[in-house]
Amino acid sequence: MPTPPRIGKETAVAGRDPGLSLPVVVIDLIRRSLPATLYLVSGSVVALVVSIVLPTGIALGVGLVPVFLVGIPVLLLTMELWHLLARGERSRAALVLGEPIETPAPMERPRAGVLGRWQAMVRDRATWKELAWAVLLVPVAWVTTALAVAGWSLSLALLAVPVAAPLTREGTTLGDLAWPLWILAPIAGVAVFVGAATLATGLGEGVASLARSLLAPDEKRRLAERVSTLQTTRAGAVESADQTLRRIERDLHDGAQHRLAYVAMELGRARQKLQEDPEAAASLIDNAFTESKNAMTELRDLVRGIHPSVLSDRGLPAALSGLAGRCPVPVTLNVDVPERPPVAKETAAYFVVAEALTNVAKHAQATQVTVEVVSDDEGLRVTVTDDGRGGATTAPGGGLGGLAQRVAALDGTFEVHSPEGAGTTIKAVL
Repeated sequence: MPTPPRIGKETAVAGRDPGLSLPVVVIDLIRRSLPATLYLVSGSVVALVVSIVLPTGIALGVGLVPVFLVGIPVLLLTMELWHLLARGERSRAALVLGEPIETPAPMERPRAGVLGRWQAMVRDRATWKELAWAVLLVPVAWVTTALAVAGWSLSLALLAVPVAAPLTREGTTLGDLAWPLWILAPIAGVAVFVGAATLATGLGEGVASLARSLLAPDEKRRLAERVSTLQTTRAGAVESADQTLRRIERDLHDGAQHRLAYVAMELGRARQKLQEDPEAAASLIDNAFTESKNAMTELRDLVRGIHPSVLSDRGLPAALSGLAGRCPVPVTLNVDVPERPPVAKETAAYFVVAEALTNVAKHAQATQVTVEVVSDDEGLRVTVTDDGRGGATTAPGGGLGGLAQRVAALDGTFEVHSPEGAGTTIKAVL
């Protein structure tokens, strides 16, 4: 008969953290309940202001609608007030949620001027959801705050019995309490205190969740924001590709094409002099040979600028090592990419480093560059830092601007920190 498995302490309390003691749980509960209580109490204060200002503004605006120049502006100003309230509520919710509630992006781009902005706000569904929250805040905040304050007050009153009872005169209710009740009261006070903390935490989280359901972007809004972002990044990718093609055409026309034309011209002259002046012909052929090698070098560099073969054959570490070796400024290279990333990310990372090192060589006047490429939870993170003169910007049409568009097309982020005289840091997360 098989021996049954031995169950020790750790198995018997499976699912429970052995290092989590009761005092730690209580302290954590209190730590969470204090911001929640502050959130509820401050909400009741905001609700008091809303209960006065919002009905007054709406009633005054509606009543003055016949007087067009007075009623409509009052309603619009009231709308601005509840929009400002919603912004404050999104920030205030961080007391419970740990971070502010996300602000919905406008559904449409407002036209210039105050009237254009007001028109966009009136058409935006988020504006009316903000009004709904302002209306709900008044009863919700007052009821939840009353419950939380009542719980805290009762617990504190019970905890204070042993101190307050001896100080009261005989004949009063508190003074007539027997000494056993002085002991039982604080025990009950501790239990009520834990209950009050739990209640305050639950109420705060509930109110914050309600706020998030009305003030955060809904799925339709998120989808619209996503479509807008994709349209922007697609346009940027198309523009970046067009700029690359124009650069290739310019480089071919101004560089290799001129050199090859010179080679053809020198060979033609050498053919004419071959019979009558062989030495001059040989000199012309030497010039053509030298110029053809220069043309080949330019074409090789141009091809490397389109997509280097070493990147396809040996991956990102080898390609970046080649870039670092060709840079005239000393480069410290750190590449930690355990698995080879997708081709699009790999190519974008390569060109971020290539453009950054080119800028360092041409403009930065730096003495040292550090390149770090790391694959982590954020994605493929590329950081290039130099100690040059700074002042780099992502101007439209520039090299860094093109990189920003290329990174945005991959849903990445691109940042340039380049204060004057303090070097430049370029960070791209793909």
